[in-house]
Amino acid sequence: MRSLISQLIICALFVIETHQLLPIWGVVTNCTIPNESEMGECELPADCPAFQDINDVNSIGNVSRLSFVSQLQCSGLADGKICCPRRGSYANPWISMTNITKRVRNKPVSVSQRVGIRVEVPCGEPDYEVQVNSGEIAKIDDFPWMAMLIYEKAMNPVTPGCGGALISRTFVITAAHCLTGPIVHKKGALKIVRVGEYDIHNDPDCVVEGQYADCTDGIIDVKPKRIIVHPDYKADSVSQHHDIGLIELDQPVEFTTFIRHICLPDKGSGKIATKFSVCGWGRTDFFSRGKGTNVPSPIKLKTSLPYFDHGKCSEIYQQQRLQLINGQICAGGRNARDTCSGDSGSPLMSFDTKKAAWILYGLVSMGPQNCGTVGKPGIYTNVNEYVPWIKSNAHL
Repeated sequence: MRSLISQLIICALFVIETHQLLPIWGVVTNCTIPNESEMGECELPADCPAFQDINDVNSIGNVSRLSFVSQLQCSGLADGKICCPRRGSYANPWISMTNITKRVRNKPVSVSQRVGIRVEVPCGEPDYEVQVNSGEIAKIDDFPWMAMLIYEKAMNPVTPGCGGALISRTFVITAAHCLTGPIVHKKGALKIVRVGEYDIHNDPDCVVEGQYADCTDGIIDVKPKRIIVHPDYKADSVSQHHDIGLIELDQPVEFTTFIRHICLPDKGSGKIATKFSVCGWGRTDFFSRGKGTNVPSPIKLKTSLPYFDHGKCSEIYQQQRLQLINGQICAGGRNARDTCSGDSGSPLMSFDTKKAAWILYGLVSMGPQNCGTVGKPGIYTNVNEYVPWIKSNAHL
């Protein structure tokens, strides 16, 4: 199973001049820190001690702190940098909730009430300006098709274990290994499919932007009605071929700004995106404090991953006796940017500028033991190869 890792490593470049090594530093990017008059500098989270001091799992559940951390992210940069104070720590790492007005969103859009009929809401349509950076907190309305799969085992509390994506009002797509095999023995049976989630500490979720509080309508927990695993999937297979499954919900969900469905790729187009986005609540080092990647994220995180050549990926994994097929694609292979434990089944997505919509290209399946290893991409189920099977079983 796989989680978003945000830690990045920055290096200095050097040139030889008059027999000396002189550093060539990149251009410093100034940024604004909430509650402070002095400008900060955009730095990687790992290079900013002040950020690590305030960005921990326990305090991030507070809306005031979460809003502050969200506003520290340097917009327009593709490397997940945040605004770091030039000296010392943040003066006041909270966003005051005084005089904050709740932003009114449009009411839920109307959709057909008939099960099995394609909904009227366009798939994959964002309600925001598309700008995906790496290793950062997702915006509150990013990727509204994300689903959290929650399991229950006798004598144990319910626990999240996988991700998924809405492809209609009544169906969620995920990895087959999230529905059968070892996960059932470890976490128990799938109990709940949760949509509309952002911060597991709060319900509804709110994030302050300027003088407005952007709040969701709250989570919706739906029971699974039927679980469909691809007939050729074998849970004990090392290569995890055909790692794809569907969950039929016992009741349709109403689409809102924060709950929508993602588009399937056009079967037969042969188109493969070169840059993907992934999102989830899996294990991460984003909340630092020396805890490594052992902390599940309470906040929905996102990152971007490049496409990794299928042939080269196959050669890499042949050393581990894994045989890749056309039903699998690879992405990532860059240092500290990956999916890891807890993100299994989550969507690998790309924004189609011509269609102005997000397209589902893959599902988190498996990858290297050490997440975010250079030259070791993650393996994803290639959704394009299964579109006919998906449409047939999900009545699309």
